Amino acid sequence: MYSLIYQSPEEEVASDFVFLEKYDLAIVVADATNLERSMEIILEVLDVTDHVIVCLNLIDEARKRNILVDPQELMEKLQVPVIATSVKEKIGLQELIETMNKEYIWHPKEITHSPKIERYCNYMLPKLSTSKKGVAIKLLLDDKLEKKYELSSETQKILRFYRKYLTKMEIKESYHDYAKTINKDVIERKKEQEKREDKIWNTLFSNRWTSFPLMLLLLFGILWLTIYFSNIPSEFLFEFFQSLETPIYNLLSFLPSSLLDPLIYGGYRTLYWVVSVMLPPMLIFFPLFSLLEDYGLLPRIAFNLDAPFAKCGSCGKQSLTMCMGLGCNAVGVTGTRIMESKKMRLLSILTNVFMPCNGRFPAMIAIIGMFFVQNNTFLGSIYSALILSIIILGGILLTFLITKILSKVILKKEEPLFILELPSFRRPKILKTIYFAWKEKALHVLVRAIIVSFPAGLFIYFLANVSIEHISLLNYLQNFLEPFGQCLGLDGAIILAFILGFPANEIVIPMLLMIYSGGTMLVEYTSLESLKQIFLINGWTILTAVNFLILSLCHFPCATTMLTIKKETKSFGYTFLAFLLPTCLGILLAFLVNLLF
Repeated sequence: MYSLIYQSPEEEVASDFVFLEKYDLAIVVADATNLERSMEIILEVLDVTDHVIVCLNLIDEARKRNILVDPQELMEKLQVPVIATSVKEKIGLQELIETMNKEYIWHPKEITHSPKIERYCNYMLPKLSTSKKGVAIKLLLDDKLEKKYELSSETQKILRFYRKYLTKMEIKESYHDYAKTINKDVIERKKEQEKREDKIWNTLFSNRWTSFPLMLLLLFGILWLTIYFSNIPSEFLFEFFQSLETPIYNLLSFLPSSLLDPLIYGGYRTLYWVVSVMLPPMLIFFPLFSLLEDYGLLPRIAFNLDAPFAKCGSCGKQSLTMCMGLGCNAVGVTGTRIMESKKMRLLSILTNVFMPCNGRFPAMIAIIGMFFVQNNTFLGSIYSALILSIIILGGILLTFLITKILSKVILKKEEPLFILELPSFRRPKILKTIYFAWKEKALHVLVRAIIVSFPAGLFIYFLANVSIEHISLLNYLQNFLEPFGQCLGLDGAIILAFILGFPANEIVIPMLLMIYSGGTMLVEYTSLESLKQIFLINGWTILTAVNFLILSLCHFPCATTMLTIKKETKSFGYTFLAFLLPTCLGILLAFLVNLLF
């Protein structure tokens, strides 16, 4: 964050917390390689509380670039402790801890604002019983604080006058001007030495001709690695969990079969289908993505895509939430909190589903492997990754299109704001990055999928085993949906599989197998070729496969994502729109493809 004069939700939360002063100490961590960018928030915090330490981080990087920052001079200017640190080089950490533990009050130098702000503060501070100008300024910007102070009617009248008289931009400029006077004496930029590695990557990822091909190449590389290396672990996990099925059944044999069969052949079998299919790709995809993020490539992607998104009414940060959606749409929806305005958050939430998540990849890869790639070799995995990349590119184009349309009808008067600081390229700590990617991302997503998949398995088992006139409820639903499926170049079984896959997209393919085989439980397929034969017997063609992929890309979010959307938007209307929009678009596209071909 860059300011307590907030423009984004996270800045508002931090600003409120700082002004409440329910803390012992505030440590402002500033980037020594770009101290000018952090100086304003340092001054804003000093304008609120005396209990401040300034931590100049990345001091080693600053020195390498010939950026000389004088901590002693800065301490004299601010009259608070300033500690230069570097975690990598272990510089200043012990000094920082010792300074934190010292029990004394510092007296920061009073900040001199513009004459207009000074006149306002001189009038308001006695009314608020405080000497901190930042408190008066916060009151000027945030009318929610009025409840905290018992202001007279005359003071309220003056406050309303100054709210019209002083703009947020004038206040920011006041801090900015004061910061410039300090930066001038504290920072000396000699001929800045950009690292050769940084120079190469910045040139490649900032050039209009090379940046987009490189981004697509990175996407292809990640998808290929995920596809090629996840097959064997998936098969191993499936066989392992399947081998436990009989021992678990025997262990619980004291239960009646009417209860035990749904638990094992419904809940447990669905659960290990989801785990076997999801876990290996996540253990590959999330660490690779985290390595790119830690290295500093994702902010460049946002920077490059800012212009296209700006034309659609959003900003480059939406691309970051899209990247998160490739792992899990629920995570992508939560990630929209980085957007600075309500409009951009809603646009990102409503379009995130067009990024196929980790749960949809297995079904897509299986269909691609059966109908568009003739072998399962190394070369076949490259073709599969290429086709999957094209599908994702289609999702990106749909995201642009729908964002453009929605920006005309949702909060259309709100102008997008985009603030992004491009970090230096830094080689991440690989093992640490992999560990945290597994712990914080893969495990988190997997647990949510497990929670949803077990009850979903019980429900599917119920539909398959409850019959009316010797026809299961599952077959009744299939027959009911058959005419609708035919209109889309599909069949009732495929439509039903997508509907029943609402709790977890991973069970769409095994659900299809169960319906086609007329079984009463999820079954295993031994190979893609055997699965293809089952599909061909049930009338599948290339057109069926194409429309299946269209619906895989464009259909309603899973249950977890829907719950996340409701939580983030706090609106049933927007949640329903997030459900309706991709579903209608997928139906329309499949109908048109079936009509034309």
